[in-house]
Order: sequence, then structure tokens, then C-alpha cells
Amino acid sequence: MISIGDALQIVLENSGQPLVIQVPLENAAGFVLANDVHSDIDMPPFNRSAMDGFAISGDGLRHELLEEIAAGDSREVTLKPGLAAPIMTGAPVPEGADRIVIIENSRVKESVLYIDEAPDPGANICWRGQDIKEEQTVLEHGTRLASQHLGIAAAAGMGVLDVFSKPRIALVTTGTEVIPPTWIPSAGTVRNSNMPLMNAQLSLGGFPVDLTVHSADDPESLEATFQQFLRCTDVLIVAGGVSKGTRDFVPSVLESLGVQFHFRMVAQKPGKPLLFGNDPEGRPVFGLPGNSVSVMVSIEEYVLPLLRKRAGCKGYHKRVYHGEMTSDYRKKPGRLHFLRVIAYRESHIWKLHHPESSGSGDLMSTVNVNALALADEDALSLRSGDVLPFHFFYSTAGELSFA
Repeated sequence: MISIGDALQIVLENSGQPLVIQVPLENAAGFVLANDVHSDIDMPPFNRSAMDGFAISGDGLRHELLEEIAAGDSREVTLKPGLAAPIMTGAPVPEGADRIVIIENSRVKESVLYIDEAPDPGANICWRGQDIKEEQTVLEHGTRLASQHLGIAAAAGMGVLDVFSKPRIALVTTGTEVIPPTWIPSAGTVRNSNMPLMNAQLSLGGFPVDLTVHSADDPESLEATFQQFLRCTDVLIVAGGVSKGTRDFVPSVLESLGVQFHFRMVAQKPGKPLLFGNDPEGRPVFGLPGNSVSVMVSIEEYVLPLLRKRAGCKGYHKRVYHGEMTSDYRKKPGRLHFLRVIAYRESHIWKLHHPESSGSGDLMSTVNVNALALADEDALSLRSGDVLPFHFFYSTAGELSFA
């Protein structure tokens, strides 16, 4: 049994290498940039008006009006002192103009502009290259692309981007006793909550799942499923059947297919029987415990960091915060406990509320939680007011949950 720190390090060291692909700009959201993006022009590409108003030259208070300059106007207009041109927001500033008078600070009478006080030189003008210079780096490789990044890339002249491909993911849930969610359970059966839980957790983390299947606790069925999925995906995640029971066939079946495990147990609660290895082609393989809370914790602590590293993200370690417990908690030494908590701010201090729970199968205890607090493996008890490290779920904190 190894520590969570050693387990995560092994997972990240065996995540596999990201692959570079090209995607159209309109499809690039959520991918990670593989190369820097440089602007091919100055931005703005010309001196443009930041306001609707009048372009003037100098600080005179009376100006003869010329024709209006609209956005997109390509005429060459030159202003001399004593002349003014009505101008729209985004329109090119005429040659000779050095400031824009806003409409509210002016009045027009018989084609003459009158102002009470001239604005400072440069007022209301966006100068060429003010935001970005030609050849300037506007987006760095490793950036996970959000909406604003795609807008910047478009302004920089990009129609296609080099990105890291997202790993193809296969999910397998196991258990002869597990039935579909819409079925009515009979004695000894339970509904499959793990599949929608994992599917949603990974999708919200930015990694849509490619293949899903449920398998009975049958070595032949498991072997056929694992063989098929390992051939056509990059990461295999199996939930259930990984412990030491007489019907837990997942480890032996995976080993028969050449998967070499790096560890089989982690000193943590929940999620002690956690398997991780690589198949002969280097594909990462996870074997998660069957209890739903253990599944949720394992996805957050190990699977998402691996997928983020594999997808080229700069941040794939959980960002650590610190907060005060609002209640007591007792534990046995020897394993680190992930406490599902509701983290909230009170008087500039993070507070950690730990809902009561009946164990690692009590998914209802997670209904409002947004974070996991870490109770040290050597601790025997925690008191209200004790400070614990914690980190947010990706689904509640997004990119801020990773550093």
C-alpha cells in the first residue's frame, strides 16, 4: 500500500504523451494549445475612434464640419486646425486629427462645431498597435482554450490551431448485481449510479467519454470488453471488481491481457483498493473501487490529473487551499482521509462543513459538497477550528481547481 503522493506521481509519470492535431478555430474550445499564437498584424490595425463624436486637430473651440467618417470608411481624409469630421466608433481617425470630442461635450450650429473645452491630445483614440504589435505572442502554448482565447486567435488571423488531442476514454462498470437506472431493484440488486457519475464528472472536466459498457462479473465477458476497448481508446477506466473478493476478476483479467500494475492499494479513505497500470502499448488503465463516493474521489484525485497532463494542460496538480473545520471528526491512523466538505467563506476565512455520512457508498452525503479536505494519515481526531488543506472539485471551481 502506497501513499497518495506516491500514487499520484506514478500516475502522472505513466500518463503517456500528448499528440498534436490541427482543429478549425470554431471547434477548438476546450483543447490545449500546442504552439504559441502570434499576431500577423498590429491591433488595432489603424488609429480608430473609441467613441461617437468629432475628430479635431489642436485645441481650438470652433471648427468647420466636413463629411462624416463611418466605420469601414476607406477614404483618405486630412484634418487641419479649424476643421472637424463627425466620426463613428471604430472608424479610422483621419490624418492630422489628434483627439476625439464626444457628442455630449459639443454642439453643432449651421455646420460649425462648438466646444467649451478641448479634450487632451489622444483623447478617445485607440492608436495603431496599442493592444498588440505585429508578431507579438498573443496566446502561449499550454493555454486551455476558452471563448476569449478563440476571439484573440481570430483577431490574430488564425483559422486553424495546433492543439493537443484529447485522450479517447472508455468506461466500464462491473457487477452481476448492477442493473440499469430505470429498472426496479429486486433483492440483491442495485442501480448503476457509477456510470452516469463518471461520465458526467469527466465531461464536466473537459473530457467527453468515447465508449461505455457494463459487464457482469464474468472473466470471459470482462476479457472481451477489455480487449475491444484497449484496441480503440487511450485510457481505460474500470469501476468495481478490483478488491480481493471471490468475484473480483478485474485484476486477473487485466493481467492476462498484459497490463502491468504499478500499485493496487493506496493509503486513503475512501478508495483504498485502487489499481493503476499500463497495457503493453503504454495505455493507462485504472481499476476503481465500486462504491460511488470512492469512484468520485478517485476520478478527481487521479484520473482528471492524468487526463489533463495527457491533454497538454499546464496545470494538472490540485490547487491547495486551507480552511477551518466547523465540526469534530474522528479517524483511525494509517490512512489519509478525503473528507467531503462544503467550503465557504466567512469573515475572509474558508470554512469547511463536513456533512454526516454512512460511508463510501453514501452518495447522498455529497449532494452539496464542492471540495475535499485532507485529514493527515497520522491524525486520530480533528476538532472544530482545526485548519486543513483542501481542494475544490473541478465541477465547482473549473480551472481554479488545478495549478
